[in-house]
Amino acid sequence: MPENRFEIFLTEARAGWLEARLVSNDSHFDLSVNSNFSEPIKDLFRCLYDVHGLDGPTDMEVDYRHTEFEWGGEGWLYYWGVTPRPGGVLDIVVDFKGKREVGGEEYPVWKIETSTTWDEFARQVFTQASEMLWMYGFTGYYARWQKDFPAGEMMRLGHLLHGLPAGTDDFARELGYLAETR
Repeated sequence: MPENRFEIFLTEARAGWLEARLVSNDSHFDLSVNSNFSEPIKDLFRCLYDVHGLDGPTDMEVDYRHTEFEWGGEGWLYYWGVTPRPGGVLDIVVDFKGKREVGGEEYPVWKIETSTTWDEFARQVFTQASEMLWMYGFTGYYARWQKDFPAGEMMRLGHLLHGLPAGTDDFARELGYLAETR
């Protein structure tokens, strides 16, 4: 198991902006993401679903898994790369770059390179998203983020976290996932 500390906190959604904090070892990194450019919670759910159970990157020329994605603000981007390794370990890179002018050169601000386990990261993401949903509700989330909460993607990840096969048809169980984090 990796000895690195990596945590994610989804702190607030308001007026089309999502505020988040990443903790890598003893360093804290604040992120501000705009809904016009990104869907961070959906990206995390899809990525974790796609890399579940993999022991390494694909050797295919084109990889259709959601292992690389960008979160954007106004003039800045957070580039994410998640690479699976044996034993359920994920190598995570988050590279924050900014632009001084539209179409201009990108300048590095900070970069995180760390490892964590799939299980640990998936539970953090699921719990943080659940807390946000409990705090705002579906309509409140929409009013704050200006897009629907990715409930379907969350349920898919919940199935993996609970060891259920994909396509398990039990709506009551899926809704119960949300209550488990409380």
